Amino acid sequence: MKYLFYLLMLVLSYTPVCEAYKEELKIASFIEPPYTDLVDGKLVGESIQIAKLLAKSVGLKPTFIRCPFARCLSMVKHGQADMILGLMKLPEREKELLFLNPAYMVQHYPLRFFTLSTKKIVINSFDDLNKLLVGTLRGGNYFELFDNDKRITKIEITSREQLVQMLLRGRVDTFIDREESILPLLSPEEYKKKITLADYQYAKPVKVYIAISQNSDVSTYAGRLSKQLNKFVTDGTITTIRTGQRN
Repeated sequence: MKYLFYLLMLVLSYTPVCEAYKEELKIASFIEPPYTDLVDGKLVGESIQIAKLLAKSVGLKPTFIRCPFARCLSMVKHGQADMILGLMKLPEREKELLFLNPAYMVQHYPLRFFTLSTKKIVINSFDDLNKLLVGTLRGGNYFELFDNDKRITKIEITSREQLVQMLLRGRVDTFIDREESILPLLSPEEYKKKITLADYQYAKPVKVYIAISQNSDVSTYAGRLSKQLNKFVTDGTITTIRTGQRN
């Protein structure tokens, strides 16, 4: 009887230890409303919910690391973080990152060029960008023609908030982003009064992926994570999360 008592105590004491040492999934998270936002000091949004779901599905504990986009990407490439959401799949990125399949969403919202209303800058075609200072997000990729054109003077900025401020202060002529990610950064009145959207835009749909680091122990979970992601995409779980976050 005494033996059974000690055996029971051993089992009970062992279980919490296993929970305490549950492997982490460190998720590099950059602010990009409405996908990821900071509300009352807490990261929220559909990307946060999707990351939590994936972590739970393979028995990992999600830990979120807030960082500017370029820093987030660098951390995942070097194994300082395990996962990042919201990436375009590019050959140069595949050298250091493992992209989970399939893409978890298709970005239909067009890339727009924002200008200061008082400057009355006209951008009717791609070539109109050649004479302008164009703000971009450091480490970001937009579309091949823009990314590879060396004639355009691009000013790399750390965050979207800084892109907006650089434009308002006249330090760039325009910047490129999606309207849904910029709208939350200004009051409706200020946006309507001070910002103009150029006629030229890039409206081709873009597949968006989740990637994990090749230099992380979590890379061994790549197959399982892709399997779970495929399940959540196929059965509509991802769509439910995304539409629920927007409502």
